[in-house]
This record gives sequence, structure tokens and C-alpha cells, in this order.
Amino acid sequence: NGMPAVQASDAVVTLDVYSGRPNPTWSLSGAVTTQLLRRLQALELFKGAAAEFDGLGYRAVHAELKQQARSAAVVSASYGIVTLQQAGERFRYADPGRQFELWLVNTGIGHVPPDVLQYVAGEIAKSR
Repeated sequence: NGMPAVQASDAVVTLDVYSGRPNPTWSLSGAVTTQLLRRLQALELFKGAAAEFDGLGYRAVHAELKQQARSAAVVSASYGIVTLQQAGERFRYADPGRQFELWLVNTGIGHVPPDVLQYVAGEIAKSR
């Protein structure tokens, strides 16, 4: 699928949902990070123009992938597109049904207030 090899031992996820106050962040264990990479590898390259969204409310979910405490790559999911930024390059992948995005949001269960996760899941479901 034209995806560069990404190696990561752990990751930090940020939910881009608030304006004007800190966004919720949480860490992923090595096992969940491995699962994230496996899900990423399964995505197909996105062909087409990306719609940018800059309204209020939920915008995206980001994961900073780390290898031995150093940043290896950043993965962002929003509106059916997953973007991978690594070594100054950017790759875009299709996320049918926003499944990757929803999975990544749901790794926040237990770290993020349930009403916030419910709201975000609802926003994702609306435009699947």
C-alpha cells in the first residue's frame, strides 16, 4: 500500500476536541501500539482531495508514535482520512467507515470522561 515502515514502542494519543483549553491525552501500551501499527498497515492509499475541517468541536484524533522515547511519526485521523507524517513526508490513507479513527478514539476509554468519548463517537457516526 506504499506505506513506509513505521516502528514504535509506544504512543501518546490526543483528542482534538476543545478550543481554548488543553485537549485530553493518554498513553498507549506497547501492545496497543502494535495493534495501531497493524491497523495502519491495512489501510489503502487515499486518492482524491482531502476536505479540511476547521469548525468548532471535535476535529481529529492524533497519535504520536515513539521509538525509545523519541518521536518516530505522527498519525492523524479525521473525516475518513488517516494521515501519516514521518521524516518530513506525508502520506494519506482512506479510512472507510472511519473505523480506524473510532478505534483510536476508543483507546481513550478509562482516560477520557465518558461523555466526551460519547460525543466524539456520535460525531464520527454522523458522517460515516
